[in-house]
Amino acid sequence: MGVYPKKYSKEDFIKFLKKININDKIISKFVELPECIIRNGSEYELYIYSTYYTGGKKYHHFELNYYSENLIEYLFNSKVFTDVEVSINNLMCELMNAKLIGGDCKK
Repeated sequence: MGVYPKKYSKEDFIKFLKKININDKIISKFVELPECIIRNGSEYELYIYSTYYTGGKKYHHFELNYYSENLIEYLFNSKVFTDVEVSINNLMCELMNAKLIGGDCKK
């Protein structure tokens, strides 16, 4: 089994999503995520990480979060999903619940 981790910029991840034929609606949701969040005076940048596994069954794991280089910490608890839409929705809900972007999150 091969394991291929990769960290993405927002622009590169959009290209990747298009390359693997992800629905435009899901890509639009991802585009809505801010590249940077300020919380308690600290800056957190969008953190996008994917690990591709090969072998019998090929699949990806996705981890989306926000990370502060200065504090050396993530904004939210780390969660990894095999479905990119679930990963995007989870991060949107985390942001909404923390009142860092508008709207109510329906779970």
